[in-house]
Amino acid sequence: MTEERPRAYLEPMTVRGRIARPQRKGLPVIGMGYNELPYGPSPHVMAAIEAAARDGNRYGPPGCDAVREALGEVHGLDPEAIICGNGSEELIDVIARNFARAGDEVLIPEFGYIQFAMTARRVGATLVKAPESRFTTDIDAMLAAVTPRTRLIFVANPNNPTGTLVPVAELERLVEGVPPSVVVVLDLAYGEFSGAGYCAAVHRLVEGRENLIVLRTFSKAFGLAGMRLGWAHAPEWMMPGFYAARGMGSVNRMAQMASLAAIEDRATMEARVAEIVSERDRVAGVLAQKGVRSCVSGTNFLMAGIENGGPEQVEALVEWLFDEGGIVVNRTREAGLERFFRFSLGTPEQNDLLISCVTSFLETRG
Repeated sequence: MTEERPRAYLEPMTVRGRIARPQRKGLPVIGMGYNELPYGPSPHVMAAIEAAARDGNRYGPPGCDAVREALGEVHGLDPEAIICGNGSEELIDVIARNFARAGDEVLIPEFGYIQFAMTARRVGATLVKAPESRFTTDIDAMLAAVTPRTRLIFVANPNNPTGTLVPVAELERLVEGVPPSVVVVLDLAYGEFSGAGYCAAVHRLVEGRENLIVLRTFSKAFGLAGMRLGWAHAPEWMMPGFYAARGMGSVNRMAQMASLAAIEDRATMEARVAEIVSERDRVAGVLAQKGVRSCVSGTNFLMAGIENGGPEQVEALVEWLFDEGGIVVNRTREAGLERFFRFSLGTPEQNDLLISCVTSFLETRG
């Protein structure tokens, strides 16, 4: 008798692999593959986390009211136009379930954030990718790819995995060029690394529009990736549908308290961002002198490749970084990006170690 299984509607996607074996020299493993901040929570944020842990038997406020109020005050936004989620990934899923179904099209740039593609699959929509120009979102190509079936457009800006940035004027041209029935989502997960003024200008695009959403997160610049709190600024008419699709209490108490403390301690975030941006420019410049060139980045990471090198050389470098320095970086395996690797900026000492390992690889392998 043949044993039957329940039917599964989703086939797994192939995702990037990372090294997970023991480090052969016994070196401490340095994670530089997830675009995380290298610093732990500040003392002020840590105190809030410890206080929240003492109330671990209590749910967090389901509407994240205090966080929304604080975000509204800092960014000059109406708290009623803000929704929080379990990381911005939950909100990406919530948005897709509100606006896309089987037969609809979800449009993203050629090298768009992998979660956009995964979300389109979950709702059964057709994923459409518009060609990029020099690894950067091409607004003309995006507009040309819009069809009567297009319901949702996702653009991460700055982008992951390329790190590249589109000027605000170009984003405005995208929003103005699509039909009002198409929802445009601008994911500013790395926005702080491009400057507060840039982020403010993107938020202003939402004013007076009924089809634009801006996503933000505490995972990157605020260094709270493990807490999982993202937020969206969107037209108020969308909010009832978002809350209907979002988990009722998906943002836990600890995440909310940590995020509130991080908002209060913005000076620490700003100082850390300034150091990361300085290191980003320094590391990109040093590597370029050695023949490892990066895309111009507006984020806390660099996508780099060996000059005149191919996928095999990059794979060997990824292995070398781990074996010789204990450094874990990202294999950038999206079609068309196989000759690149991606790494987040660490502390100056960690970055110096990465540079040293890259140098020894190039010297050893010629």
